[in-house]
Amino acid sequence: MKMKQFFEFSKAQMKTLTLLGIVVLVAGSYLLIRDYYPQPSDNPHGWQEEGLDQYQPVMMLDANFSPADSLELVPGIGPVTAKRIVDYRREHGALVSVDSLINVPGIGPAKLKQIKKYFKVSVR
Repeated sequence: MKMKQFFEFSKAQMKTLTLLGIVVLVAGSYLLIRDYYPQPSDNPHGWQEEGLDQYQPVMMLDANFSPADSLELVPGIGPVTAKRIVDYRREHGALVSVDSLINVPGIGPAKLKQIKKYFKVSVR
């Protein structure tokens, strides 16, 4: 005995329904999966510029004993400023505080504020 079918479709209609079902399945999967992946931002590195002021370095250089090549590793200090710091120490002796770097030619209040967090001063 043959069962009655509710719907009878031609071959062309079955192909169309199959294709439509695949499109719906793929689109639905895409919409579901995209929510699980982070959206790309304008900043490819993932950090924010304004947060850099609170950065605390892992290591600090001793302003009295660091050689010029080590001083150059500090952001904002190039070879000329590093040489000036070494020359200043040689001429005037050990620095008494990190704020004494303001006396080095080429280091003003803005530069001191920028580099201060990378230095400590110790006397041996």
